[in-house]
Amino acid sequence: MPWKTILFGRPLRSDEWQHEQVNEWAGLALLAPNAISSVAYGTEEILLVLAPLGLAALWYSLPISAIIVVLLVFLVISYRQVVRDYPNGGGAYVVGKENLGTIPSLLAGAALLVDYTVTVSVSVTAGVAALVSAFPSLAGERVEVSIAAILVMTFVNLRGVHEAARVFALPFYLFIALVLLVVAAGLIHPGPIVTPLHAYVVPPYVKGLGLLILLRAFSSGSAALTGIEAISNGVPLFRPPSPWRARITLALLGLFLAVMFFGVSLDAFRLGIVPTASSTVLQALAQQTMGRGIVFYALSFATMTILAIAANSSFAGFPQLAYIMAKDKWMPHMFLSRGDRLVYQNGILFLSLCAILLVIIFNGSTDKLIPIYAIGVYLGFTIAQVGLVRKHLREKTCDLGAMAIAGFGAILTAIVVLVAAISKFTEGAWVVVLLIPLLVLGFLRIHKHYEAIAGELHLDVSQQPTRKRITVVVPIASVNRMTTDALSYAMSMSQRVVAVNVAHDEGERQLIQDKWAAVAQSPQMELVVLDSPYRSIVQPFLRYVDDLRRDMADNSLLVVLIPEFVVGKRWQYFLHNQMALVLRAALTARKDTVVAMLPYHLSGQ
Repeated sequence: MPWKTILFGRPLRSDEWQHEQVNEWAGLALLAPNAISSVAYGTEEILLVLAPLGLAALWYSLPISAIIVVLLVFLVISYRQVVRDYPNGGGAYVVGKENLGTIPSLLAGAALLVDYTVTVSVSVTAGVAALVSAFPSLAGERVEVSIAAILVMTFVNLRGVHEAARVFALPFYLFIALVLLVVAAGLIHPGPIVTPLHAYVVPPYVKGLGLLILLRAFSSGSAALTGIEAISNGVPLFRPPSPWRARITLALLGLFLAVMFFGVSLDAFRLGIVPTASSTVLQALAQQTMGRGIVFYALSFATMTILAIAANSSFAGFPQLAYIMAKDKWMPHMFLSRGDRLVYQNGILFLSLCAILLVIIFNGSTDKLIPIYAIGVYLGFTIAQVGLVRKHLREKTCDLGAMAIAGFGAILTAIVVLVAAISKFTEGAWVVVLLIPLLVLGFLRIHKHYEAIAGELHLDVSQQPTRKRITVVVPIASVNRMTTDALSYAMSMSQRVVAVNVAHDEGERQLIQDKWAAVAQSPQMELVVLDSPYRSIVQPFLRYVDDLRRDMADNSLLVVLIPEFVVGKRWQYFLHNQMALVLRAALTARKDTVVAMLPYHLSGQ
């Protein structure tokens, strides 16, 4: 059995794709880990901004969390519209292309591709950080463990969509169940003191608290909504009717995320929990409500796991988006091909490589990666919702309610982009601010290249195939059986065959001429011996080919036929020089010159 089959499973036929598609619950486990995992740090990011101002400032986490939940509702409604109107996937990129034009769509595509890549690095390094906190001895191998985790996820996703959904479903739903259990326990827990009702609705005075700090807390907490767009990008992964299943999955995601996120924020305020260096908000909440027992340790393990597999949303979304953009000629066509397991394997491998490079560059530090996180996805949110507003305005039957939801959502997400870009610019956000425009320029160059090729290859029916006079040049090192076989093949192609040898001295010249005289009796063939006193082979040969081509008529064709050894075992290639490969590489760039390789199979052991 081939090793590829053992590792990745048997190859799948194209018509077996439907068996690889998933239902709503499997799709949720496949595409939503990134969004659901943000419950582990969303509330904490808000409290980290407010806590330095004192305990009274923590009250403001409640309205901030409520606004984020409202934004979540708007995003879910907007992306359900995206799924309904654009069922082939692509999310913000497709919405921008259809309604806003080329540049906005490319900005959305670049932003989402960057966010997918950063998501893998952030999620994996966050999961490894949780692992290191439990096993401090691994602190020195943080980068190596992160790379190993990325490679494992790459392997699982290369085995197919259905396989990935099955592997990640158990830890995904275990995390949801445990968080909901802890949130419910926190709501009924008496707490250290009884909090009066008015304390939840009357804002306290906090010295030094201003609009900028509130906006920064809102921007930081908005990281809890990253990953919402993955479902709209991956609609084709669902079983038919795909749009209907994707819309149900989005609703389930919105419901779970809203209850879990706001529940954690409410419990944290009720119980006076703040993040510390030794414990996260979620862990502290579990310990205070359930004790340091089986639920606490199970939640810690599930949190570590969900943070690590949150990257799976990117492994599902990045290849799908890259495929759609490559089909529109904005990305290399290598992203169009599907592998044996019906996944876009080049997209998976490219994403894995970029994520590994980020982990190495930032030394596996989540803190260094966080500032460049979420800007891209919120830019995509903004473009998608502005595109929906434009779509409603263009349609004769304008849906005012849907347009209002998309418009207000676009305002909120644009605020997140601006605040995050400004407040975290010097901390690393400048990387995304610079990278996204550079990617857009790259997309434009790629598109220009493909359009130029299409123009050159365009068929004019007046251009009919015509016969050309062919001259075949055969480079030879000596006269032997491989040489005669190559010359025989060349004589079947053309009435003019030129054998070219490069001699380093007079002795070599005389030797090749004597052997040639013994075997070459046909007038079709001629021998040209080039002198090379400096022992160079490639340059004298290239000069001769260029001179010969210049002297040929316009309707003629020059073919260089290069004979090469084919040995029985791979290691035997090291026993022979690779002059054939060198000549091929040098000649390929020559215009109006055809390079052909003629293999000569050796039977020797």
